[in-house]
Amino acid sequence: FVASTMPEWEFYTAVVEAADCSFMLDINNVYVSSVNHGFDPKDYLAAIDFGRVLQVHLAGHSTQPNGSLIDTHDHPVADAVWSLYHAARAQHGPVPTLLEWDEHIPAFPELQRELQKARGAP
Repeated sequence: FVASTMPEWEFYTAVVEAADCSFMLDINNVYVSSVNHGFDPKDYLAAIDFGRVLQVHLAGHSTQPNGSLIDTHDHPVADAVWSLYHAARAQHGPVPTLLEWDEHIPAFPELQRELQKARGAP
């Protein structure tokens, strides 16, 4: 196969299956890539074997002047990313989740509000 013509989710799935391993799924990264590369992030999530997902990561991203996104982990989780997370949980059930925030870390009450959004997922 030629990886450059293969959607990322097919390549990722092939690597995970060949290695017979579990993996971490970064939902913000899926969303960022979908915006930057023009695909439906729900297609990505539909192709993932959630039986192999050990942990989901959520984070915020930054928007560049040209409209592209960068997975910077320095903003609150975007509503679109929460929607993907909630849809994945509704379809596949709960999975351990890590909220990443590496820069511009807010006060603890704001972090708690983000945590409550994750806990409120189906």
